[in-house]
Amino acid sequence: MSIALDGSLEEWLQHQVVANQACFEGKPLLLDVGAYHGDFASLLLTRVGSLFSRAILFEANPANLAHLREKFASSPQVRVEAAACDEIAGEHEFFCAGPTYTGSLLRYDTTTVDPVQKSIVNCVRLDSYLSDLGLVGKVGLLKIDTQGNDLRVLRSATELLRASRPWVVTELIYVPLYATQARAHEICSWFALQGYQMAAQFNEYYTSTGWLAWSDACFVPQELTANFPTDFPARPTAGQVKREDRRGWWRRLRKQIKRTFKDGCD
Repeated sequence: MSIALDGSLEEWLQHQVVANQACFEGKPLLLDVGAYHGDFASLLLTRVGSLFSRAILFEANPANLAHLREKFASSPQVRVEAAACDEIAGEHEFFCAGPTYTGSLLRYDTTTVDPVQKSIVNCVRLDSYLSDLGLVGKVGLLKIDTQGNDLRVLRSATELLRASRPWVVTELIYVPLYATQARAHEICSWFALQGYQMAAQFNEYYTSTGWLAWSDACFVPQELTANFPTDFPARPTAGQVKREDRRGWWRRLRKQIKRTFKDGCD
């Protein structure tokens, strides 16, 4: 689909960033908080590098941090920070059990198969960090994936949102995975107070009983949504996407057969 509704949030975001590139003029910096292996930043820098020329990645997990430093060792436009982000700066406990993408400043609220490993990590407030570098007004896109701690990260970035009005990608969790995690409606309400509105929700995961478990969402300044077209296409279901893929395969096959017979006749 032309507006990229039939894929992931990353695919939708690539399309929308290009379509709304005026929003990112003079704001070439991408922030990735909870960068994991850096795939998000790498994708955006590769696909829309004309808009985002620099990235700062924050990662507190030592294993993920080592991966990031190796991956971006020859990328001068990427800065990797060995730190977590929170509304209170300083040293905090960090918890991780099993897959390193589940690590968080928050304790797990569910039973884990693997034992929980605890460590002490440095935390920074985004506003303070960016102010020290003179970058508060240079951020075009902020992505946060901190396993339940996203609202505390956002609270450390209120000046950033006022000064730069970046687009923000964050995770919404609907089931109790981490102690004191922010609920999805709390994050949405906080964004509303900052003059932001949810523009898209993708990558939805559900429990085995059919309840929404978590998703990724993009929030944009509400002034961007004041005017909108009057046609409202529906997001295709998985079945529709599969059928369209099958039709595309048959169309390509028929074209190939026609070309084969035409070449044979010639």
